[in-house]
Amino acid sequence: MKLSEARNQKSLTQEQVSRAINVSLKHYQNIEHGLTSPTVNIALHICEILGVDPREIDEWKDRRKEEKL
Repeated sequence: MKLSEARNQKSLTQEQVSRAINVSLKHYQNIEHGLTSPTVNIALHICEILGVDPREIDEWKDRRKEEKL
């Protein structure tokens, strides 16, 4: 699942999530677009807010597994 899909299912904006996890909007946007990897604490906080399992987030999955296929 993509972060943006999970966020939209909760009817939250990027700004609302960024404020809830106490990071800048730009930093959250970079996380959501897969440009930046969040710290474990931030990742878990995002997942808590969005109500999703951290292992199911596409942007954080181990890309090496896909390359071997």
